[in-house]
Amino acid sequence: MTRRAIGTVLLALVALLGALLGATAADPLGTLRLLGEASMRADGAHAEFFGAGDGTTLRTFVAGPLSAERPVVLLHGLGADATYWAVTVHALRKAGRTAIVPDAPGSGGSDTPASADGFSLPSRVAAVEALGAALRLDRFDLVGHSLGGATAGLFALAHPERVGTLVLVDAAGFSRATEDQIEEFARLTRPRNRVEGRRLMDLLFFRKPLPPAGIVVDGLSRRFSEPNVRATIEEAGRPDVLRGREARLPRGTVLIWGEKESLFPVKDARTAVEKIPDGTLHVVTGAGHDVPLEAPEAFLKILLPALGAR
Repeated sequence: MTRRAIGTVLLALVALLGALLGATAADPLGTLRLLGEASMRADGAHAEFFGAGDGTTLRTFVAGPLSAERPVVLLHGLGADATYWAVTVHALRKAGRTAIVPDAPGSGGSDTPASADGFSLPSRVAAVEALGAALRLDRFDLVGHSLGGATAGLFALAHPERVGTLVLVDAAGFSRATEDQIEEFARLTRPRNRVEGRRLMDLLFFRKPLPPAGIVVDGLSRRFSEPNVRATIEEAGRPDVLRGREARLPRGTVLIWGEKESLFPVKDARTAVEKIPDGTLHVVTGAGHDVPLEAPEAFLKILLPALGAR
């Protein structure tokens, strides 16, 4: 390679780095989303689109062969998208498992529903049903985090024959909240300045996966101000939809909880697991509401064996 060619390549790399830094400063969470997509695509994932019952077009990433005996479907929580699971997808593919990671209605590459009902928990469950039909999934393992955990639990209750292993991570559904607590959560998730944005970050993360710098806090505040997030909070904000139904969850359901969980207390998970047939609870020390992001190594050491993968 000539000196001129080397110089051209270096200039291109500098320009690319500058563009990446600029994009990160403008939208750090958007940049992380792009990096997450790139990571999943590097693991062989491709995007597929399918229709929900209300006509909304939804996107999912598929990493691995759909002919696998039991793929793993992973459902993200409020304010996130499929890229939340990028590290988990990498680990599953390394273990030889097929991972299917949909964007919930209104998130990531999925369309925004035409009405607010499309953000409700029943609509999120219906989206999983539509995913299974579109990809012809007879039976699959199901993992859900936070609101995705409530969705996964409700799907398993409605279709127990379709679910192999159910894993609920810092899941909504088992905690009973007062009207005042629900209103306080709605207030905290609508930050008006950086001080309130940092309070939101403290609520979501005990061990911060990103430094609480101003641009990160601003990006998180913008994410939670998006219409789809606000609509989801209003339509799917019932925290106790699985409470009282624990005994009907699949035998051997696995709960993974952060020790410092701030939204759905560990005590509620302990109460729930006692009622789940052969259920198990793993509490991750020093992690909060987002165990997969805050303690990824500890999370995977629990998740992979639970799914029969190593």
